[in-house]
Amino acid sequence: MQATSSLSLVITALAITLLAGCDSRKESVVEKSVPAVNDENCMPENIAKIDEAIREKFASACLRRGSFQPSERKAW
Repeated sequence: MQATSSLSLVITALAITLLAGCDSRKESVVEKSVPAVNDENCMPENIAKIDEAIREKFASACLRRGSFQPSERKAW
């Protein structure tokens, strides 16, 4: 009886430990609240209005929104 009780306790503790990090609601809320990256939203005064939790990610996206333009080839 004692061994069954201990085994049951160990299995329950293991299940709780494995399932503790399975809640992903917090990440999805942050992803949904990021505004669109455009000229209006990327102005410094508008970036300052954004919630601190997503401001850094949004500002980073604003900085990288340009397109790649390769330079002219030089034949020196």
